[in-house]
Amino acid sequence: MAKPKTTPPAVLVIEDDQDVAMTINDVVEERGYRAICVPNGKVALSVLERELPALMLVDLFMPVMNGAEFLKVVKRTPNLAAIPRVIMTAANDPMIGIKEDVTVLYKPVDFDALTRLLQMYCGAHAASAQ
Repeated sequence: MAKPKTTPPAVLVIEDDQDVAMTINDVVEERGYRAICVPNGKVALSVLERELPALMLVDLFMPVMNGAEFLKVVKRTPNLAAIPRVIMTAANDPMIGIKEDVTVLYKPVDFDALTRLLQMYCGAHAASAQ
């Protein structure tokens, strides 16, 4: 009897730089997770109306709705507030994670650190996919 196919956990990648978004997308999917890439917080909120990811990777500096504005909306929305959030930034501000109350992944992204975050927040679902 065949095992039912399970959908891998989704990771919402909110990044306006298309090259960075595609690189993160590739790393997430190579690790066996499903990436949903969007260019700003406003588009991310529309995605969150129909799907709740296991993790959100959020760039801080984006047009339309930046990462800080997006995080404020998420924090005050009950069904979104529990979703783990990680800021991705090149900003040299050691207090940013404390200010936003989230984990920080500094750019250029360390893929080993990203992999550890995926495993921590999305589970070991993809461990055999590597």
